[in-house]
Amino acid sequence: MTDALRAPDEDRALVDHFRSVDSAPADYAVDRPSSGTNGFLITFAGLSIIVMCIRTFLVHSGLTDMPRDLVIFSEGRGKVVFPLRLFLIMFFFTYALCAYSNIWRRVFLAFSLLGKYALFCVAVDTVAWLLHNAGIISISVFGAQMISGLIALAIFPHTILRQAQLPPQGPLPLDPRIPLSAFLKLSGCLLLAIAGAAIALHVLYDLVDLLKSWAILGGIGAGVFLMQQLLAISTALLGVRALKKSRGHEFSPPTAILVPAHNEAHDIAATIAAVDTAARTYPGRIHLYVVDNASTDNTHEVAEQIIAECSFITGTVLDCPTPGKAIALNMGIDHITEEFVARIDADTVIGPGCLETAMRHFANPRVGCVGGIPMPREEKTWIDKCRLIEVYMRHGFFQVSLDGYQGVMGIPGMFAVYRRSQLIKVGGMVQGMNGEDTDICMRLTAAGYHSVADPKAVYYSETPASYAHLLEQRTRWFRSIYHLAARNRALLLDRQTMIGTFVLPFNLVNAARRAMLAPLLIFACIAGIAFQSTFTTLQWQPIVATLLGMSMIMTVVVCLVWRPSSVKYVPAYLVFRLLRSYFTLGSTLSLIYPPIHPRLQHPRLRRSRGRRRSKEARFSVRGSDALVTNIIHP
Repeated sequence: MTDALRAPDEDRALVDHFRSVDSAPADYAVDRPSSGTNGFLITFAGLSIIVMCIRTFLVHSGLTDMPRDLVIFSEGRGKVVFPLRLFLIMFFFTYALCAYSNIWRRVFLAFSLLGKYALFCVAVDTVAWLLHNAGIISISVFGAQMISGLIALAIFPHTILRQAQLPPQGPLPLDPRIPLSAFLKLSGCLLLAIAGAAIALHVLYDLVDLLKSWAILGGIGAGVFLMQQLLAISTALLGVRALKKSRGHEFSPPTAILVPAHNEAHDIAATIAAVDTAARTYPGRIHLYVVDNASTDNTHEVAEQIIAECSFITGTVLDCPTPGKAIALNMGIDHITEEFVARIDADTVIGPGCLETAMRHFANPRVGCVGGIPMPREEKTWIDKCRLIEVYMRHGFFQVSLDGYQGVMGIPGMFAVYRRSQLIKVGGMVQGMNGEDTDICMRLTAAGYHSVADPKAVYYSETPASYAHLLEQRTRWFRSIYHLAARNRALLLDRQTMIGTFVLPFNLVNAARRAMLAPLLIFACIAGIAFQSTFTTLQWQPIVATLLGMSMIMTVVVCLVWRPSSVKYVPAYLVFRLLRSYFTLGSTLSLIYPPIHPRLQHPRLRRSRGRRRSKEARFSVRGSDALVTNIIHP
């Protein structure tokens, strides 16, 4: 970048460019500071200590004889290893106490979470007691705790989706055409994983027992941990095979490159130059569309100058005065004439052959979206190094396993290729919520297409340069699962798509598990250190296995496959997973809950509620054709 193009306020834009109207959509999120999450953890720890003090008094006073967890009918079925139910009750109560709403909604939220969980716990214990007394099967106390724990992971997102202020159900062109073979592949791999785990537990009993003592296996159960990894490995092998077959075609049609840019003067030159370099070897014609989205720096001027210097592409710079990435994308889609559209973030640099590799998959007319692997540009900071391992695990392993049964739920908007006609068919990019890149993939799935994530399509994206940027990014990312599930409610458990049947429910449960991880560690430390005399059967191995264990081993294996030298970053990544838990918890606390008593609501809640009613009215009045027009022509 030349000095003539450097604006006076560039330094400020460089620091604040990651914040936008998309960071916390006004209708469905509040920009709560870190003190909200810290307050939750402090409150949770304080309440846990108080409850454990009361419980210790009752246990040691001889007033009552009770198990060390809230388990009924426990006689003859083993001992309590960890007070899991007590932890979940404290977590649910603290979350309701700290939720963003008025007191009446918080009370209702607490009764809802705790009431549903209590009913399920009583039901599980009663069934276990009846089966034990009938001599049919003996479900241990530990087993009953694990079952109720898994139920809690479903209760949490279910309650959020029912009570939080989330996007209304969007129009879904439900015409799923996911082949039966995809379901058969997942079912076959699942049966194989279950059988493999069962055989390992019985045949290799001594080895499994040793691994459990070293906290390699455990957590919610050694069998469950083994089954999860075997399932991921088997489906990943199917994914590698499917990707190799799909990218074997030759397909390079004229393509539009769409780059939304908000205050990206410092970075966009590299993005455009990389596209020009890619066009040198790409057989088809490429035209670049840069959409300057309400930038306050000189993004527009920088983009025009760099495009003028390009040798292999043509380009256009458009002005979008209304802030919002989805708004900018829809404006670009409206101006594009090419059938294929590759959206690239303005801080992303595509690698050599990235575009050719991605486009080959579109030889299959049922492919709706294709993405690649987002490698970090540098490996200097601790964030860069942790991100590298995260990319290997998420995009180099788990996304490939989803490719094995057409279960890719979303393609990151940093680099994603679509057919323009399909984008218009499903309504364009949704505005005013988080996760518009995954939402479009989910609606393409509902329309009968599937997404492909190919790690051979390599691109390089910006890594957060500061903790504040990382916090904003991850809060936005982790919040999006609830926005997506709410807007695509018709897909959830629809039994017609792989996403609705398995992937979306799993992601909701996994988000709940991640939000509970940091509080779980705090609770375990309090119970195991301060109240060791009360929880005498407490074992550290299941807790450590939840953090490390098989997931650590799989991380090392994946790193060895991709790049052996990256193994040295694994310890930092394991700590980073705890930080992700902190961010996930913060994202749930940023959700808005509409107050039950309107007169007592916060002014921010009142404004958000009014905007939501207005938006719902627009959705209900307009038909699908009018909705498409509204989105493509904002």
